[in-house]
Amino acid sequence: MDDQEHPHHDAHDLFAREHELLEEDVERDLLDEPVLPLLGLSSGTLLAIFVGGACGTVARYELAAHQGSAVGTFPWVTLLVNLTGSLAIGFLVPLTEHVSHRAPPLRPLLMVGFLGGWTTYSTLAVDAVLLGKQGDVATGLAYLVATIVGGLALVVAGHGAGRRLVERRTVRV
Repeated sequence: MDDQEHPHHDAHDLFAREHELLEEDVERDLLDEPVLPLLGLSSGTLLAIFVGGACGTVARYELAAHQGSAVGTFPWVTLLVNLTGSLAIGFLVPLTEHVSHRAPPLRPLLMVGFLGGWTTYSTLAVDAVLLGKQGDVATGLAYLVATIVGGLALVVAGHGAGRRLVERRTVRV
């Protein structure tokens, strides 16, 4: 197989082996050797991220739909979502480090998937821009500061609480 025959192949192609597998005329059991491992992620990890992301996104949507606010008002729902996500991820870091060897999909499910779907930087940015465009620059800046500073503080607080919980459980065992 040469590069002229398959111009999309590059010597530095991360998926070169996967492209070769796709081009082979052999039946493969995808559970034994995934064709596209997406940078080394297992199908279980991908499924955990997918399920967690779907659940986090739907949960955020439901909260926003039931607590909706008019355009141009303070985005309390997005602030709440991002701050609770910050607290939760801080809390989960030490917990998932402690149990990840027993439940490998837990971290991708909760931290990457659910909290990735729950929190939203893009809505934060849009809300801040809309507040600024409507002449409420001070509120937009306060919102940004509250989200960023509050988020950082809550990650630290959550991490401390999670670490203390892990230490207590480790001492008892």
